[in-house]
Amino acid sequence: MTKLILICCLITALVIRINGHRSSIFAAAPAPSAPAAGDIVADTCKRAAAGDPDLDYNFCKSLLQSAPGSHKADLRGLAVISINLAKNNAQRVLGHIRNLIGEETNNTYRKECLKTCKEVYADAVGELKDSAKSIDSGRIHDARTALSASFDAAGTCEDSFSDGNIPSPLAADDDYYQNIGRIALSLAALLDN
Repeated sequence: MTKLILICCLITALVIRINGHRSSIFAAAPAPSAPAAGDIVADTCKRAAAGDPDLDYNFCKSLLQSAPGSHKADLRGLAVISINLAKNNAQRVLGHIRNLIGEETNNTYRKECLKTCKEVYADAVGELKDSAKSIDSGRIHDARTALSASFDAAGTCEDSFSDGNIPSPLAADDDYYQNIGRIALSLAALLDN
C-alpha cells in the first residue's frame, strides 16, 4: 500500500513538472473567479459616498442594485442607470402633483404652489433626459450641468410652500428625489475624475 502511495506521489510530481502547473485533479482550490455580482455597485457607491458626506452609501447600494443591468455595468453605465432612476422618480412625482392639483378645490395658494412644482419637475424630466444623452456621448460637464439644474426642482418646490408658510404635501417626494439626485451627481463627478 505504501508503495502505491509513493508511486502516486511520484506520478503527480512528474505531471506537475511536465505541465508546469498543478493538474486539476490535484488542485487544492479553484482559480480565483471574477468579482462577485454587485461588487461594481458597492465599490462605486463607496467611492461616491467618500466624495459626498451627505450621500447615504446604503441607499446608493440598494437603489443601484435594484436596477436591471447594474451588476454588469461600468461606471458610465451606473451613472446612466442612476439618471434614469431619477427621471422615473421625477415622472412619478409629476403624476402625484397632477393628482393633487386635480383634488385641490379650496386653497388657491396651495394650488399655485403645486403648479410651480409641476413646472419645475416637468423641466427636470427634460434635463435628466439631456444629461443621460450627454453621459452616453462623453460630454460629462454638460451632463453635470443638466443634472444640477434638474435637482433644483425639489428645492424650488419646497420653497414655494415654505414661502407661504404652509406644509408641503410633497416633502417626502422631494427628499427622495434629492437623494437619488445626489447619487447621479456623484457618479457623474466620478466620471469627470
